[in-house]
Amino acid sequence: MNLIEQFDGIIFDLDGVLYLGSKPAPHAAEAFGTITLPVMFLTNNASRSADEVVAQLASVGITGHPEEVLSSAMVAVHMAEERFPGGKVLPIAGPGVMAALKDANLIPVHSADDAPDVVVHGFYPEVGWKDLSEAALAIERGAAYIASNLDATLPMERGFMVGQGSLVRAVENATGVKAASGGKPEPEIFRTATKHLGATAPGAVGDRLNTDVRGANAAEIPSCHVLTGVNSARDVVLAVPEERPHYLLVDLRELNAPYRAPVRDADGAWSAAGARASVNDAGVPTVTVDGMPVGADAPIPVTAYRALAKAAWEAVDRGLPRETLASHLPEFTVVSPCD
Repeated sequence: MNLIEQFDGIIFDLDGVLYLGSKPAPHAAEAFGTITLPVMFLTNNASRSADEVVAQLASVGITGHPEEVLSSAMVAVHMAEERFPGGKVLPIAGPGVMAALKDANLIPVHSADDAPDVVVHGFYPEVGWKDLSEAALAIERGAAYIASNLDATLPMERGFMVGQGSLVRAVENATGVKAASGGKPEPEIFRTATKHLGATAPGAVGDRLNTDVRGANAAEIPSCHVLTGVNSARDVVLAVPEERPHYLLVDLRELNAPYRAPVRDADGAWSAAGARASVNDAGVPTVTVDGMPVGADAPIPVTAYRALAKAAWEAVDRGLPRETLASHLPEFTVVSPCD
């Protein structure tokens, strides 16, 4: 049975999974084209509309539809609407939040002096001191505070820039009030996506451990991690329990392949399809493929990677310091069975 057959809907992260900025992610378009299940595209970027997301997907050869896009802006507005139906909202936000507000049972206002019930804060590049100060004034006077997401950085073509979470922290610092969040890694965006899918057994695919995987795990949705984006195989092996994926993939092609999960040997090692891995009490990992040791610089098959992750997680859970394991674990390359 192929991995995808375990699910009745798929929740996809975007950047790092389906595209890399303006470029296609490796093998993403060809793999996505074979998927027949209902899909949802999740994004923490509150500044873009669903149509803009669909256009970017099309630019890398992936067909999507606006109703399949769920942004943190949409979820933040939904959270505000649930808490304050018919109430007044002060949007500190760009097009993403403003588009979501058009159909919401909320009354937009423009100033803290209008006594808003809630501030909805979504990222947009033009945000400034006056905007953040207006939010702070409203919150100090009793308004609830809901942010689209809490990402400290925003990955851009030139590198990591100031993200929504850093702006939110400025308001939190000024008011002492912590924002609720509609974005990853909070589980609400995954639960909302599941409702949109009409799924009872969805799967979630992402590249970032601290947002995609942590959020899916918190929502009790099986998480699939791909190595086409931010977090490396070494990062996964060193992941904290809340950020450990259920399924380890190289790229999206492996959704349509049988998943060879490792099993624990009687002597404590983990093995899968001829690959075997263990971690000793000193934190030194050993990996073999077909009985032959794998050198530190040699690529390993995905089955060995999965076995190594299981062995490492087990060792850390029984008390091995992650720092000790990290000191013995170099970066390494994983080979897909689809190559």
